[in-house]
Amino acid sequence: MKHLILLWAFSVTVFGQYDSTFFKGMKARSIGPANMSGRVAAIDAVIHDPNIIYVGAATGGVWKSINGGTTWKPIFDEQNTASIGSISIYQKNPNIVWVGTGEANVRNSVGVGRGVYRTIDAGRTWNFLGLEKAEKISTVIVHPDNPDIAYVAAMGTTWGENPERGVYKTTDGGKHGISFYMSMRKPERPIS
Repeated sequence: MKHLILLWAFSVTVFGQYDSTFFKGMKARSIGPANMSGRVAAIDAVIHDPNIIYVGAATGGVWKSINGGTTWKPIFDEQNTASIGSISIYQKNPNIVWVGTGEANVRNSVGVGRGVYRTIDAGRTWNFLGLEKAEKISTVIVHPDNPDIAYVAAMGTTWGENPERGVYKTTDGGKHGISFYMSMRKPERPIS
């Protein structure tokens, strides 16, 4: 189709006329966005080398490009979830990447995650760090000067309360888990 349009544009330019019946049977159609698939939920790039990009799909895992998005490689397929909510690159050493799983865009259909993961080798291997029952990690923020300090915002279940909802923090790269930092739940009584 693309080649037909280019050929038509070339022929109109060179010859100055075209046969309008050539396009009579063609109809415009929508090519996106797709109704339930293809949603990008998270994206991050290496600041000093923007050709390195990580993209997290709502239900399709983590993808990496090293050539500015020309080609993509899936790098999260061996994990027990394909739903991604957040990606955070430690910019001083871009081999360290944190991923929060679980699509954070709550809608009629939503991908459920299985916690927080981290790679220290640019996505070749991943370590599970915890929060498996949090279902949706909307944000991971890595300290700009220390890759072992990170804050994690867990949204919890989609249609109900769960104790994992809140903000978490680790100071040791998740080696001893990710500790509860602050509740996002509504307090039962006003705090005075």
